[in-house]
Amino acid sequence: MTGIRRTMLITAAVAALALLQPVPAQAGTALSQQLCRGNQIGAIRDTALTILNGQPVSFGYRDRTVIGPGIPLQDGDVVRIRATGSIKIDSWPWGPSYSPAGHPTERTRTFWGGISAPSYGLYGFFNSTGAAFPVGVDSGCVVYRGPQTWLWLAQNDDRTVDNSGRWDLTVRIWTF
Repeated sequence: MTGIRRTMLITAAVAALALLQPVPAQAGTALSQQLCRGNQIGAIRDTALTILNGQPVSFGYRDRTVIGPGIPLQDGDVVRIRATGSIKIDSWPWGPSYSPAGHPTERTRTFWGGISAPSYGLYGFFNSTGAAFPVGVDSGCVVYRGPQTWLWLAQNDDRTVDNSGRWDLTVRIWTF
């Protein structure tokens, strides 16, 4: 192999490796975090969602068969979810009801993402990465890292068929 061919081969290999490097998070992630912490308006208007009777809801999923806001999350986006309301977890008249914060002392592993979170509380799950996080009444500023995805929001209850009530959610996104 001649010197020119070898140099061209090395150059091509270095260029190919450069293309395989992960793309850095958006340059505006730091700005997005700062705006989120300051409770400033998001880049995408607030989206109101409802979890009714404990049934999960999708944020960002685009499909004709599923209704959702259709705004997928990108690497580096910052999301904040706030929730209010009450869901009763069984059909008995004396059964307990919970806010999105869930049970004050019990923790259960979530169905999606497998994290330990308050029983009967609200949690989020990023579909593309499998990462889950507790939401409660305020998720705080959560930075998403990974490929384009949608956010799944659910009650940490393995039996939602007997639940009644609702949680009203507000999803705010900063993407710069």
